[in-house]
Amino acid sequence: MMTMTGILCLWLMDLLEHHGDHDRDTVLMADGFNARLDNFELCFLLETFNGIFNYSDVLFGILQKQTFDVQFCLTRVNEFCDTIERERCRFSQIYDDTACISSSPSARRGPAQGDPRTYYQQLHSNILDNINCQIRNRFQDDEKCMFLSLLDPRHFQTYRKKFPQTAFSSLTESHGTLFDLSKLKTELTVMYAMTDFEGKSPSDLLDFLKQKNLNEDMGQLYTLACVTVTIPVSTASVERSFSALKRIKTYSRNATGQTRLSALASMSIEKDLLVELKRTDRLYNRVIEVFLRKERRKDFVFK
Repeated sequence: MMTMTGILCLWLMDLLEHHGDHDRDTVLMADGFNARLDNFELCFLLETFNGIFNYSDVLFGILQKQTFDVQFCLTRVNEFCDTIERERCRFSQIYDDTACISSSPSARRGPAQGDPRTYYQQLHSNILDNINCQIRNRFQDDEKCMFLSLLDPRHFQTYRKKFPQTAFSSLTESHGTLFDLSKLKTELTVMYAMTDFEGKSPSDLLDFLKQKNLNEDMGQLYTLACVTVTIPVSTASVERSFSALKRIKTYSRNATGQTRLSALASMSIEKDLLVELKRTDRLYNRVIEVFLRKERRKDFVFK
């Protein structure tokens, strides 16, 4: 398999060979980047972070989705941390691949005692430790959400034999005022005992209770499912609005008014809903009606 550095080299060389298809600034930057790819440390860091970003990109996409419940997201976070730990085993491969495509690493001072391989192994380990530490700190309040395991379908069979009192006590401390706790415990016991509820995530459970008209008969369970699916696992979905502004408020739109900017931001953030609306003529007819109501010099109404 070709390394990330190798892919970048091929891409930059192709760009330089076809320099006539690009502007001068692009060609100059490509030439500079291509020269830098001979540096061992840069190539080593490229390979290291490429392996990490392959997994972090998937996790970031999951945390942005509004359809996944917090229990599912926290499980993916723990899996990501475990994956980062396993990346330590790839050091030798990363180091050897980098040595094959770039200049030899220079000796370093300090704890590595001049041995380049020892230095880069320590650097690789420090990077992984830092990322793992940052992720753990970011989600360090997971214990407050221990009650979410009450609706974790992977443990339903275990809960049939022994009720999860620890998780239930966590719910009592954090959201106890929202429930009739004795009734909720009964409804949870009934749910664990019924095969109809097996394998259902909190969001699936919510839909199932609605479809079977059990949201009133099992009202405490329904409320717990609502609480579970509405707890945000991160601020990633909120941060999407700031990411959208970089694409909307460009240089040519720097003077965009607040009303127009808010409308463009809403269209960018809710693009999935916009695509769904575009499948019918209703959206276009509504836009045309609003457009025609505005006062303009020209008469756009067909007579």
